[in-house]
Amino acid sequence: IIDRGDRPLKAFDTNLVEKLVARGEEIGVGLRRRTSLKSIATDGVEFIVTVERNGETEDLRADLVVHGAGRLPEIDRLNLSAANIEAGDKGIAVNEYLQSLSNPKIYAAGDAANTHGPPLTPVAVFEGKVAASNMLKGNQTKPDYRGVPSAVFTIPELARVGMLEEEAEEAGYNIRAAENDTGNWYSNLRVGETCAATRIIIDKDTDTILGAHLLGPEYGEIINFFGLAMRLSLTTRDLKKLVAAYPSVGSDLGSML
Repeated sequence: IIDRGDRPLKAFDTNLVEKLVARGEEIGVGLRRRTSLKSIATDGVEFIVTVERNGETEDLRADLVVHGAGRLPEIDRLNLSAANIEAGDKGIAVNEYLQSLSNPKIYAAGDAANTHGPPLTPVAVFEGKVAASNMLKGNQTKPDYRGVPSAVFTIPELARVGMLEEEAEEAGYNIRAAENDTGNWYSNLRVGETCAATRIIIDKDTDTILGAHLLGPEYGEIINFFGLAMRLSLTTRDLKKLVAAYPSVGSDLGSML
């Protein structure tokens, strides 16, 4: 993995990312930090990937090269200016109802719209529903971005929803951080994965979840519980009332708090 920065996955909890990187190194996944990609060529058999680090270049040979640097709205071919539709690198400029700022007859959603929503498939889905509703019924509905989780489907899975701890502190919340090394919990031992940890950011004043950060097998499923709790303003006391099938990873939810 070639990364230009000091650490990968900047949107995720730093400690969990480093645990994931260390776990990857154990099984042969190499990460090259502060390394820039200069070119990709092929000799007909392999790809030749030229990288640069500290002013020195190096050629790496690979069977496959995967571009993972993000996504852009594919709207350049639509000739939007002909319809007076204002757009930029992040998509069509829209108001809180997903209506074009420059042409009220136009609505946009997903990657095509410049919104506060993260560039995720489920966000595009519910933005599309909001845009369709407003087109048919008038501007009545706004997209709700609370509790939208994201996950990196590595082994083990890395997931987050809501604020990082530093973000919650900067916002002035009175927080409690519930931190656990879950690598020796039975739900993880039963699948042979000892690299697992959680960090849950809780508002001490309201007992609600501000953010959840998880690293472990099947934790891409558990993060959905935390996202739902945030959308419904459930407290940690509410979550601890869950009676889950055992030994599913869901049965660990209360212990993570």
